[in-house]
Amino acid sequence: MKIGIISSAYPDFEDDPHGIFVHRLMREIVKKGHEVHVLAPYTGGETEYTLQGVLVQRFHYFYPRRFEKLSGRAGMIDNVKEGFLVKIQVLTFLFFNVVHSLLKLRKMDVIHVQWPIPNGLGGIFLKKIYGIPYINTIHGEEVHLSKRYHLLFALRWLVNNSSKTITNSTATRKFCLEAGLDGDKIEVIPFGVDTDFFRPLEVYKDENIFQILSVGYLIERKGFEYLIRAMPQVLEEHANARLKIVGSGPLESELKELIYELELGDEVEIVKNISDDELLMVYNSADLFVLPSIVDSQGNTEGLGVVLLEAMACGLPVMGSNVGGIPDIIRDGETGILFIEKDSSMIAEKINLALENKPQMEKIATNGINEVKMKFSWDTIAKEYLDFYKGVLL
Repeated sequence: MKIGIISSAYPDFEDDPHGIFVHRLMREIVKKGHEVHVLAPYTGGETEYTLQGVLVQRFHYFYPRRFEKLSGRAGMIDNVKEGFLVKIQVLTFLFFNVVHSLLKLRKMDVIHVQWPIPNGLGGIFLKKIYGIPYINTIHGEEVHLSKRYHLLFALRWLVNNSSKTITNSTATRKFCLEAGLDGDKIEVIPFGVDTDFFRPLEVYKDENIFQILSVGYLIERKGFEYLIRAMPQVLEEHANARLKIVGSGPLESELKELIYELELGDEVEIVKNISDDELLMVYNSADLFVLPSIVDSQGNTEGLGVVLLEAMACGLPVMGSNVGGIPDIIRDGETGILFIEKDSSMIAEKINLALENKPQMEKIATNGINEVKMKFSWDTIAKEYLDFYKGVLL
């Protein structure tokens, strides 16, 4: 089967975090003997390359090319705020997306659109002109973006004309239904984790330190501010606690300033993006993983929380806020601990309880790793997607 992917985010190299979860799904599908062609906007690297068996083709969407800003790594939702010139690029992006889709993906058996806003037009034209069926995956941002810019009519049209639409969590599906999208066409398939790679390892741990870990892009909806603000309360009771945040992004300076203001320079550190091999060691060196995501000022939130799955696969007990798709992963008290978003005091209380109740954390960690292997391995997720691809070809 030849599968064409239209995506606004895709890695330039193996450890590139930009759209990495899309690549990991496609890599798994290639392993199962299928051909995958990805079309994505230019982000500064090569325009055509093969990444672990997946053929990636990049397209330019604005001229002069040096002014291309829409598809930068902060994501389109954040980039579009950068001024009038970037807003204009939304229109040119749509045009070149369609043109290159028709030129480069017309020989595919099925088209899979990631983020139908802004990528769905290419799928629509391929279906109308060449009769190629297409499915969407909605990650959540598109729904919020469509509401903000009064584009729900476009999202409904893209979904209603698809063969099938997939959401990454029950929360995202709920957002879709509330927006008036056709529920009969919407199914839930989460993203997964490579359980062969992310796994428990025997590594050195300082027994005198309780290492708390969080991973993610440093933007508002990740909620790192509230986790940092929880640390003074944690340290009052457990002076051996330390927090490491792995990631980079537009809020890096602001978060480092907060760490300085709270006098946490010795207890909290931010580490910029690292390779998967290094991340594997970081997971295994930690004692607890916390994902403090929020519903941000634009109404955006966590679509699923793939880093939770990675941490669980490495045998870590996890905690997360009760927003977006996080409750799809964490069953409170069984596979993890949930807390109310933006509540630093509650985050601190939950962390302190974890420090004081090692048997419960060990049970949660065991339940978590079993859950990930059973429901969230890429092998399982890829098989579900392939069933969808085959279903729309019948």
